Amino acid sequence: MPRPRRSHTLGACRTCRRRHVKCDQKRPACRTCRTLGVPCEGFANEVRWMREGNEEDKVEEQNGTRRHLYTEQSRRSMSTSLGSNLVSGSISASLAEIDLKTRDPEHPPVGDIVIGPFGVLDLAPTESQKMQQTQQKASEPDRETPPSPPQTAQSTAVQETQVELPTLDSPSYIDDFLHWSDILGLSPEQPGFFQPTMLDMDMYLADPIPEPLPIVDMEPGNMAIMTPPRSAIEMASTFLDAAALADAPSLFKHFNEHVVPQMVIMPLGDKSPWRMMNLSAAMATYNDLTILGSQNISHARLANLYALLACAAVHLSSSQSSNISTEHWQQAAGQMFEQARDHMQKSLKLETCEPKRAKYKDQLMAICCLIQYTVISGQHQHARSFMVNAEYILRRRGLLKHRISQKSRLLHHVYTWLRLVGESTYVLHDYHPSASFIEALNANFQRPRLEGAAERLTESNPRLDDFLRLEAHDSDSDLNINEPKDKQIGLHDIHLQDSRSYPDTLYKQIYGIPETWLSLLSQTTRLANVMETFRLAQQSCGNISVEAWETLHRRSIRLENLICSCDLSLTRDPSKPHDHMLRALNAALVIFFYRRIRRVHPAIMAAHVDSVISSLEAFTSALHRTGLGAAWPAFIAGCEALTAHRREAILAWIDNAIASCGPAGFSAARDIMVELWRRQDEHLERNRGESMPTWTTFIQDRHIWPLFC
Repeated sequence: MPRPRRSHTLGACRTCRRRHVKCDQKRPACRTCRTLGVPCEGFANEVRWMREGNEEDKVEEQNGTRRHLYTEQSRRSMSTSLGSNLVSGSISASLAEIDLKTRDPEHPPVGDIVIGPFGVLDLAPTESQKMQQTQQKASEPDRETPPSPPQTAQSTAVQETQVELPTLDSPSYIDDFLHWSDILGLSPEQPGFFQPTMLDMDMYLADPIPEPLPIVDMEPGNMAIMTPPRSAIEMASTFLDAAALADAPSLFKHFNEHVVPQMVIMPLGDKSPWRMMNLSAAMATYNDLTILGSQNISHARLANLYALLACAAVHLSSSQSSNISTEHWQQAAGQMFEQARDHMQKSLKLETCEPKRAKYKDQLMAICCLIQYTVISGQHQHARSFMVNAEYILRRRGLLKHRISQKSRLLHHVYTWLRLVGESTYVLHDYHPSASFIEALNANFQRPRLEGAAERLTESNPRLDDFLRLEAHDSDSDLNINEPKDKQIGLHDIHLQDSRSYPDTLYKQIYGIPETWLSLLSQTTRLANVMETFRLAQQSCGNISVEAWETLHRRSIRLENLICSCDLSLTRDPSKPHDHMLRALNAALVIFFYRRIRRVHPAIMAAHVDSVISSLEAFTSALHRTGLGAAWPAFIAGCEALTAHRREAILAWIDNAIASCGPAGFSAARDIMVELWRRQDEHLERNRGESMPTWTTFIQDRHIWPLFC
C-alpha cells in the first residue's frame, strides 16, 4: 500500500528553505537552485527514525549522512534504569536532595554529588589549592583593614541574596558568551579595521559598466547587539552601533530641523526628499533595530541610517547651540560615517544582484546621503568615489526599469543636483587627450544620427559619464531650450546633456530653480572640459582640424547667447525672495561661462559680480537670514572681485553664513578667495602682462575640490 504524500517536503536544501521555495532535493545541488543560477548551500544532516525490519531503500541511505536514534527497546531500558535510581522515584525529590546538600554549611560536600542519574560538579578547592592560598597569604605583608560596619539583619539578608551584576565596563554586560581576548588589543589604526574601499572610479570611467559583482557567501549585515558577534570586527561594530543609536533620537530631530533646510538653495517648505524619503527610511530602520529587534535589515538601509546620523552629528559639531562638546560630535560623526561607508561597500558587493538584492531606492538614498555628508563636512576625498558609485547604481538598476516611479525620480533629481553643481568646480581631470577624444576630434565631434540620445539609452552597457565627452547633435539641436523633450529622453537624461525643456521636471519643487539653469550649467561644464582637452591636444599634436575648432566655437557662441538671454529675461520683483536668488544664480552662471570658456580678465565681469552681491544681500534681507545653500554663486563671483568694497561685501555675506552654521563649503570658499586675492594683488603689482591667477589654476595647484552642492 503506498504511503500518503505530504503537503510539504522536509528535506529541502538551505537555500530553498531561506527563500521559501519548493526544493526537488536533488543532490549534491538541487535542480531549483541550478535553474535560478544561485549557489545551493547543501542539505542538513537531519534525524531519521529507525524502522522495524529491512524496508529501507538503499538509495535513500546514500543521500547524506544521517544520525539514527535508539531503538524502541533501547529507549525503554534506558528509561527504566534512570527511574530506578531516583529518590522516591521522583525527579523533584532528587533535585531537592541535591539542593539541600549544597546549601548545608555545617556539612560541606566532599567530591562530586551523585544522586540518581544526576551528577553535580564540586567546585570547592582541593587540598593543594588550599595550602597554596595559605602560603600566599602568609607571604603578604600585614595590612590594616578598616573595621566593617555593624550588619543588621536586613543587610545580612541582602548580602545572602545579592548577585554580582555586570557593570557597563564589564564585557558580560553585552553577552556572557563573547570571547573578549580578541578585541582588547584591536585599534582602528590596525590594518583591516574599518577600511572599506568603494568601487574604484577610475576603473569604470569611460568604460562599459562591468558585469555584476560576484556574490560572496556572507550573512546579512545584522546588528551585532542582537546576536553574539563571530569576529573581532563585528565586536567592534557593537560599540559603534551602541554609540550611534544612543544619540539617534536627538540627531533625527536636528537633521529634520536644521540640516535639511541647508541642503537646498532656498526654502521651499516641508516637502523635501530628505524628509519624505531618507529621514523616514532611517527612522523605520532605527525602529526595526531597537524596538522590533529585526535581523533581516539590508546593508543599504543601515548605510542610509548611519549616513543620516553622521550628517546630523557633523553639523552639530559646528553648532554653537549644542550642550555637548564639539569633540563628542566630531568623534560620533566619524564613527557613524565609517559604519555607513562599510555598509555601503557591502551593499554594492552583495546586494546589487540576487539572491540578496536590496531595494534600488534604499541603495540610491544611502549613497546620496553619503555624498551629502562629504558636502557638509568638506571631505572631498570621498565625494568623487561616492558620485561615481551613485551613477553606477543608477545606470545598472534605475535606468533599466520599464517604469520609473515618482520616488525614484525624486532621487534622480537629488543625484543630478549633487553631481552637476559638484562637477562645476571639479577641475582635477586628466585633460590629456585620450584615443576616444582624438577619434571624436577627427570626426569634428559629430556622431551619426542612429547614435542619438534615445538610441544610446537602450545600449546594453552604457558608459559612466566623466564629463569629458561632448554628445553633439545635428545643428546643436540639444540647445533649443524652447523645444520640449521626449518623455523617454527626459526620464533618462540624468546629467541634462539635452538642454531642451521637459514639462514633468521636479527641480522647481525640490530646489526652487528651473531645469534650464541646471542644464546650461551642465553644458558649460562639459564644453569647458572638452575645450581644455582640445587646447592640450593642439599643443601636443599640432595638426588639429579647423572644422573641429569651428564646431566647438559655434557651440560656445550658441551657449553664450542662451546663458545671457536667460539672465536678461528675469523679472525684477523685489517682493519675491526667490527672484533675488535666481538673479544671483544667473549672474554667477554668466561669470562661470566667461571664466571656464572664454578665460576673460576679471575686470570685464565687474558688473556681473555687483549683480550677484546685490542679489544675495536682497535675498538675505527678504528672508531675514543668510542664503542657505547659496555658496556657489558667492564663490564664483567672489573669485572675480578685484576691488576692496566688492571683496568686503562678499566676505561679510559668507561670514554671516558661517556664523549660522552653514556647510563646510562656505569656509572653503572663504579660504580660497582670501588666498586667491593675495595672489591676484601680487600679480597686478609685478606681472601685468601675464595671465591673471584664477580659482581654476589655484584649485589645480592645491589639488582640492570645493563642494558647494
